[in-house]
Amino acid sequence: MLKALRRKFVLISMVLVFIIITIVLFVGIIFTNIHFKRDYETAVQRELALDIIRQPRYLFKTNLPLPGQPPQRERITFSAVKKGDTWELITPWMQIDSDTLLTLCARAEVANNKTGFWADIGIAYSKQEGRIAFANMQNEYSQLKNNRLIWTLVYISALGLFFLLSLLLSSRALKPAELAWEQQQRFISDASHELKTPLTVILANLDIMESEQGSNQWLSAAKTEGLMMKKLIENLLFLARSDEMREPVEHEPLNLSDLVSEMSLAFEAPAYEKNLTIDTDILPNQTIKGDEDLLRQLMSILLDNAVKYTPEGGEIKISLKKNQDKLILTVYNSKVYIAKEQQEKLFDRFYRIDKARSKPEGGYGLGLSIAAEIARQHGANLRVSSLQDRGTSFIMSIPV
Repeated sequence: MLKALRRKFVLISMVLVFIIITIVLFVGIIFTNIHFKRDYETAVQRELALDIIRQPRYLFKTNLPLPGQPPQRERITFSAVKKGDTWELITPWMQIDSDTLLTLCARAEVANNKTGFWADIGIAYSKQEGRIAFANMQNEYSQLKNNRLIWTLVYISALGLFFLLSLLLSSRALKPAELAWEQQQRFISDASHELKTPLTVILANLDIMESEQGSNQWLSAAKTEGLMMKKLIENLLFLARSDEMREPVEHEPLNLSDLVSEMSLAFEAPAYEKNLTIDTDILPNQTIKGDEDLLRQLMSILLDNAVKYTPEGGEIKISLKKNQDKLILTVYNSKVYIAKEQQEKLFDRFYRIDKARSKPEGGYGLGLSIAAEIARQHGANLRVSSLQDRGTSFIMSIPV
């Protein structure tokens, strides 16, 4: 239980951290991309906005240094104008061959967007009628990719660090709960052991008194309550051992078909007393590995509940079938409906639905908890299915 609680603590912490860090990462990437897009759009739009003064032999921009002097610019931008069927470079300080210029211009002409960026070559463009401006954004784009890589590494490292911190903090945070749980389990185990001896003496004395004085209602009532107390102590001890996992289950080959048939036959007498019919559909010679005593106890719990809570004249069906690599054991009782909200709590310890509370033989609400624990120890899954006006089925799927 504590291991499951610790896993849940770590899982919840990591999910929250993952969501927060992922949101921060993607927001940062989105804003950076927006800034980069705004940057190259500004560059090419500025290039388009520059006035061009035509000279006899060349073109130059009025707001730039004299021809022959290197321009002091943040990045390289250039533009071209269309003359007839060809494009002509109008940036005098740029050295670019005509084939490359024609390729860039042709690519920009067929582009759907008026302004865009080509990530494969790191060039941004913007076009207007008869003119195209370009900006070399290779350095900025390379820096953007490096930043993305760094953020990704930081993101992965942060998740790993938070995972380790979650493991450490979960161990410390659950320390009080672990201590309280151990004390509770120790108390249940010790108290159960201490109660077994005096209870055994009391039951033995009641048997002696009954043999000497004869049976009466007071002795019968005391003996019944004593036997119920003994059963409760045994159940508490079983659950305490299961929680502490001090006694691992020994799995041995056994014939599950014979065991189910034997237990079904054993409950025919109490079913007959309540005018119930028991039908069986058991696939023969199905063997598994498990603990025979524990599986016998599980069957006893399911069949005992079926007999107790099925109204007179009802029907109990027991089936054992094979589905691929699993055996499906089903105990069905008619005329019984368990609401959905009650089904979710049915296997909780000490939980009893109202119908069970109204019966003196309802028990303490530990039977199905023990059945679910036995199923878990055998790698099986025990669940309940209940439909209005049709009945209730307890279904266990156990691997072959």
